[in-house]
Amino acid sequence: MMEIREITGDEDDILVQHYLAIWESYRTPKEHLLADADARVRQFIREAREQRRLGAFFALIDGKRVGSAACGLYVSPYPVVRKPEIQLDGYIWHVFVDAEHRGKGIATELVKAAVGHLQSLGCTKVILHASDAGEGVYRRIGFELAKEMRLPLADAPQA
Repeated sequence: MMEIREITGDEDDILVQHYLAIWESYRTPKEHLLADADARVRQFIREAREQRRLGAFFALIDGKRVGSAACGLYVSPYPVVRKPEIQLDGYIWHVFVDAEHRGKGIATELVKAAVGHLQSLGCTKVILHASDAGEGVYRRIGFELAKEMRLPLADAPQA
């Protein structure tokens, strides 16, 4: 049976492992990651707790952590001029499920927990960036595609 529960601060090591495993699942070569990636993720989590009302959740099956999700208040890259009751965005920045447990509804339950956390903060919208693998999960929950335009400025290695 699956259980979703909030992550405590002393479990950040596993959250960091899960976050970095996402990049591995994208087949990102290790040499493309910064040498201090682990420390950077830890710092991001600390700042998210202090400044962005971090919500983080584990999915457990038979007591084993098989997935995680994390979210918080969105930090806008532009000035926000609308009142929070009109626009308070939340952002889901991490959803991970171990490969052997994918396709069992775990990501769906993790995302629902994250959405619930953001709703409890008064968020009016939830934003996330979906991988190809995750897009179907998010669409089934009710997420819609939004326009984002990109212009590559350099020939960077792929992956």
